[in-house]
Amino acid sequence: MRRDRRVLWTLAVFAAGAVVGLVAGSALSASTPRMWADVLLTRTTSEIPRTVSLRVNDDHWDPGAEGGWHRHPGPTILYVMEGELSEATREGPNTLKQGQAVWRPARNEHNVRNLGPGPARALAIHLDPAQ
Repeated sequence: MRRDRRVLWTLAVFAAGAVVGLVAGSALSASTPRMWADVLLTRTTSEIPRTVSLRVNDDHWDPGAEGGWHRHPGPTILYVMEGELSEATREGPNTLKQGQAVWRPARNEHNVRNLGPGPARALAIHLDPAQ
């Protein structure tokens, strides 16, 4: 009889500890927010002047909209946040998809167009020579 009680007591304590451990472990792992970084673009360049005029745009295109042929005096980084864009250059067309980052050298003539059925957005980082 005494042995049965000890076995039951041991099982009860073990079960309670296991439940507490599982609950505490789950709560601790769920309540710890994470931070991480995904490298989107790495580039080594000598194109950036020592004094630069930095401009960051949140560019928007409605379906069918385009920016028209143009060029920027300095290099540009384009990160597509939404939709899919078609970029025409003198070298040929490029498809720019959501989550993609691209580098465009200074004075690169191009036209960006939204060919998709929904809106498109891109973060455009311009590194132009300061005036």
